Amino acid sequence: MGERPPLSRGETAVLKALWDIAKGSISEIFAAMPDDSTMDYSTVQTYVRRLETKGYVTATRVGRNKVYRPGVRRSQVITEAVDEFLDRIFDGEMVPMVRHLVDNRRVTPEELEVLTSLVERLREEQNDE
Repeated sequence: MGERPPLSRGETAVLKALWDIAKGSISEIFAAMPDDSTMDYSTVQTYVRRLETKGYVTATRVGRNKVYRPGVRRSQVITEAVDEFLDRIFDGEMVPMVRHLVDNRRVTPEELEVLTSLVERLREEQNDE
């Protein structure tokens, strides 16, 4: 499949709800929206139709209704979004992005532990090559 158009915030929220339920009607997707969502039913319906047009969602007719399913995996969308952001903002260079995150966000001790583990794993993998 070719490159899909990027997602808006609203489309992303609706797609996340659909990923959570795996498949569903507009009503089921609407019910799966977070409690703090300010979207009404017709807005969710509009976003689902846009997602279908953009290739992020597929639909199957069941009687008079449509059942929607994610057309792409969550991990694929995350990878594409991060890669696009990295290319656009940091000229494709990872270290400046990581440095920015570390310098401008509070890193918890738990996150530092995870980051340290990731760096150690990368070192081991490079030594094995």
